[in-house]
Amino acid sequence: MQLQSKLHRMILTLALLAAFTLAANSPAIAQDGHQGNIVGTWIAAATLAPGFVNTELIAINPGETFTATSSVFNSHSSQNPFLPPFLVADFSDGYGRWKRLGDSDRFALTFKRHVFAGTNTPTALYGSFFPGQQVGEATIQSVVTFQHEEDGDKLEGPFTFQLRNLGGEVVGTGGGTVSFMRLKIEPLATP
Repeated sequence: MQLQSKLHRMILTLALLAAFTLAANSPAIAQDGHQGNIVGTWIAAATLAPGFVNTELIAINPGETFTATSSVFNSHSSQNPFLPPFLVADFSDGYGRWKRLGDSDRFALTFKRHVFAGTNTPTALYGSFFPGQQVGEATIQSVVTFQHEEDGDKLEGPFTFQLRNLGGEVVGTGGGTVSFMRLKIEPLATP
C-alpha cells in the first residue's frame, strides 16, 4: 500500500509540475499589461456622434474570443426615441473574436449582435415581424492600439458597424472611435 501511495503522489506531483510549466509558457496567461496582453475586463466608450457615447463592458478571453454588453443597445433600445430608424430595434449581447496584428501592439476585433424587433422597429427596413423576433444582425469591427500608461492600460482606435436585415440587405452603417480602459480592482466600499 505504501508503494502504491508513493506512486500516486509522484504521478500527481509530475502532473502538477507539467501543468504549471505549460501554463507559465502559455500566451493566454494574462500579464500585468506591460507586454501588451489584452486579456481581461475592460470598460469601452464608443463615440458614435458628438454627445452620443455608448459604454460597453468587454471581457476579452484567452483563445481570441470576447463578449460585450452595452449601455445603449440592449433589450429596450427599440423604445429610444433619439436613435436613427435602423437602430430602433433590440440587441443581444455581443460575441466576438480578436487577434494581434503581427508583432505590433495593434489588435483587430470583430463581434456580432442579433437584432430583434421591438414595437417601434420600422417594418420598411426589417420586413414584417412580431415583437421579439430576430430581424437582423449587427457586425462591429475595430482595430485598436494597446497603450500601457501610468494611469492604466488603454486600447484606442476607430470602429465601424453595419446592420443587415435577415434578407441580407444593409439597413444602416456607421462608425466612430472607441477607447477601452482596463477595469481596475477598487477598494471595498463601506456600507
